Parts: sequence; C-alpha cells; structure tokens
Amino acid sequence: MRKYLIPKDGVFYKANLHSHSNLSDGRLSPEEMKAEYKKRGYSVLAVSDHDFLHQHNELTEKDFLLLTAYEINIKDESTYVPYCLKKVVDLNLIAKDPKEKRHIGFHPQTVQWLVDKGVLSEAEVNGAEYAGELRNMEFSVENINKIIKSANENGYLVTLNHPMYSLVDFKEYSEFEGAWAMEVYNHSCKVTYGSNDSENMYEDMLRSGKSLFALATDDNHNHIDDSFGGFTFIKAKGLDYASVIEALEKGHFYASTGPEINELYIEDGMVHLKCSAAREVSMLTFGRKGFRCATEDGSPVESAVFPIEEDMKYVRFRVLDNKGNKAYTNAYYIY
Repeated sequence: MRKYLIPKDGVFYKANLHSHSNLSDGRLSPEEMKAEYKKRGYSVLAVSDHDFLHQHNELTEKDFLLLTAYEINIKDESTYVPYCLKKVVDLNLIAKDPKEKRHIGFHPQTVQWLVDKGVLSEAEVNGAEYAGELRNMEFSVENINKIIKSANENGYLVTLNHPMYSLVDFKEYSEFEGAWAMEVYNHSCKVTYGSNDSENMYEDMLRSGKSLFALATDDNHNHIDDSFGGFTFIKAKGLDYASVIEALEKGHFYASTGPEINELYIEDGMVHLKCSAAREVSMLTFGRKGFRCATEDGSPVESAVFPIEEDMKYVRFRVLDNKGNKAYTNAYYIY
C-alpha cells in the first residue's frame, strides 16, 4: 500500500515565509513586495516585519495569499560586545488567524527603534494588544522557551530563524522547546554574510529528540539583491488561509533553493522520490546509515528509490542540482 509523505492531493504553492518591508528595516512596501513575488510565480508571502505585528489581509487575492506574521528579537545584553559578536535569537511568528492582533513577548522598549525611525507611532505602541505579561528582557533558554510556549498557546507557529547567524551554541539551541520549524537556509544571510546553511543544526535538533520542520526563506530587506533565493513549496488543498495553515502545521511542504520535489511516498518497504533534474539525491537518517543516488556518467537524476529499515528512527531527503542548489525535506518518523 502506498503511503504519501508529501500528500498526493492538493496543489504546490511557492512561498516565502520570512521577509521585511519598509514598516521596519526593509526598502520596499508590502504592496511592492507582493507585486515582485507574484511576478515570479509565488503564491504565498509572510511579511514578517520586526517586533510589531501588522496585518496585510487587504493585499490577499484569489491567486495570492498574505500571511499575518512578525519577527521577535531576543538579544544577549548581559555584557557589552559589538553586535557582530552578540548572541541573538530571532523567532518568526506566523499567526493561525489572519486577523490576529495580539503580540507575544511584547515590551515597548523593543519597538522604540521603530518609533524613532518614524514607521510606528506612539499611539500604535500604546494601543498594542499583547498576550500575557510584558516581556522579561533576559537572554536565557528558560526565557526564550517561555516566549515560544506563549506563542504556541496563543495561536502562532514559531520558527527558529537563521540559527548559525544567531551565534547560539548547541547547548543553547538544543534546549529550545516547542518550535514548529527551523530555517535550514536563509538567503539574506548567504548573500550578506556567507553564513547560510544551518542543515547541520537542524540535524542536531533531530538527534536531540526535537521534532520540527525545515524551512528555506529569503529574510529579504531589499537593500541588496537578497530576494527569491530561499523558498518553501507548500502542498495545500487550496490557496486560502485555513488550508495553507493546515498544510504548514502538518508539515506538508519542503524547503528549497532551486530543485523541485514532485512526489515522495513509501511503497512495499521502499521510499520513492521524484524530482526535477538533479545531480544527486540523498536519504539521511538518525544514525550513520544513509544512501545516495547519482549516475556514473553525471546524467540527471529525476527519481530515486531507497530501502526503509526499522532501525531508522527518522528519514529525510536532500536533492542537489548541478548549480549547487538544494531541496530539503522534513524529517519523517517512519516507525
């Protein structure tokens, strides 16, 4: 019997789940960003500006969906060091309700820079709705976990953004609890700093017993060419808010910087993957055991078949094309 890891039914929608507009430190307006993404075949965009929640439901159309989201920043201010050496944890919060207004871990201090910049008014700050208490500004695993827990309890999906850029070490990030996903690729970090691929940190989380999904995003600000490099293909029943959130919650998506995965299913103890032309396809597992599919003559690989064994706690897949671009699936717990 065939079991689909990425659902057979539904439509793939191309999405960027992390971006910034001129409502925080980006250059383009939400309207301009929507237009640029729509021109390039995207269907879903989360304009996740820093520290303050904005809705963009008026920009949603039949063929393009705006997700309500924002990014929280928790910095280590315990000692003075230059920002390039400072530990910082950034969490993207995607609201399950498009009309969500409540902030998580809110504190007026965290949005003062937006007021100073002139993109947020004092009236908006004073009128901000928030869940729970004002944020404890301490940088600690315990405090970060409290923020994640509050976000989960109040209807948000929580992403650990660009963990390599954040400078948190294994002892810290392996103790984060309750995240829905982690960025394995962040395009802005690649083009700005060269630190883009956090796949090993995602593997660390899985081996530590955490169950979370993998994302590739732009995190674009558009002061440089940092758009359209990291994206997520979501397999959803339709292009409406509820269907897309349902697909995200269930992990019905994969992350990519180029390659496309068309099918992924298990049948008769073997897993089958069909994809766009690739150099190689790899299956990775909890242990040392894994498999790689490539041709001896370098001709394109468009499908791969791997055995599933009981000692594989989980499996995940990576597709590499001739340009060095990758697609990453989520981890699937088979047994």
